[in-house]
Amino acid sequence: MRVAWGIMGDSRGHLTRALALLPELSGHEFLFLGGGCVAELRGLGLRVHDLPMPGTALSGGRVRGGATAANFLRAVLDAPRTLGRLRRVLEDFKPDLAVTDYEFFLPRAARALGLPCLSLDHQHVLTKCRLTPPPGQALNRLATTAAVRLLFSRASRYVVSSFFRSPPLGPDTEVLGPLLRPDARALSPRPGGHVLAYLRTGLPPALARALASTGREVRVHGLGRWPDAGPLRFLAGERAAFLDDLAGCRYVFCNAGHNLLSEALFLGKPVLALPSAMFYEQYVNAWHLRESGRGDFFVDPERAPEALAAFEAGLERFEAAGRAGIEPGNARAVEILTGFGA
Repeated sequence: MRVAWGIMGDSRGHLTRALALLPELSGHEFLFLGGGCVAELRGLGLRVHDLPMPGTALSGGRVRGGATAANFLRAVLDAPRTLGRLRRVLEDFKPDLAVTDYEFFLPRAARALGLPCLSLDHQHVLTKCRLTPPPGQALNRLATTAAVRLLFSRASRYVVSSFFRSPPLGPDTEVLGPLLRPDARALSPRPGGHVLAYLRTGLPPALARALASTGREVRVHGLGRWPDAGPLRFLAGERAAFLDDLAGCRYVFCNAGHNLLSEALFLGKPVLALPSAMFYEQYVNAWHLRESGRGDFFVDPERAPEALAAFEAGLERFEAAGRAGIEPGNARAVEILTGFGA
């Protein structure tokens, strides 16, 4: 089977889902399409075709609204030419199936060519599932769900990967557990005292001081190697070192990105989350983290000292709730993908 796989490359979460399934799809031929971190797949010997990326622009821990709008405008204005090139690439590759992980162009080209297209992501939990909106964030919710519906909903069928289960709204959608990479699924959790911190949007001084005040060693990944600052150790972020720190930590402090939440909860590690401003999906993830009893969240960085103190006081309760772990959806995703392309 030949698979054209489009990936939104503005964050590693979308790429991680493909990396989670590739080892279980040996024998198939792939053409990956996208921008940003998708280019990393070339280093694995995989075929990649570059596409423009109307992704979210971040700077200084905040979404850059103007730059994000400019990214999208450039992609839309050039869309006819991009789609023309993409159709020629697909006609040459002759795929049996298109898979899109929140990628803009491939579903449109697939529809024009009559090619079945499977959406495989987490974002469509917001529009394709029966989800009671958490309180607050009304404007953020409306903007995000409108973008998901208008820009990223051209597939033939939808598979939603999620650590929390929400019933699908229609027969074109199936919900399954999170897709975890083999190296994460092979981990065995062990007791430890350090905190694993991963914040894609940076670590402002107020947050750094709050983490330092916990009295624990804090291993900070994702920001590169900086000089240590008291109990805060800034690490280079190699995957193996990150996973080892995850397996042996007492708890995780992070934004509410779906993949890290899923890996932590799979290992039974409590999570304190600080959802990134303007990322409604992260707010929904954080809300369901709290609802699961396996962690908590807060939204105002100025409240970090109180939030960390309350979280530390409830650690045993969070650990007890998380002992069952969560069931990955890898096997079912492979079954759907191979069956859909048959």
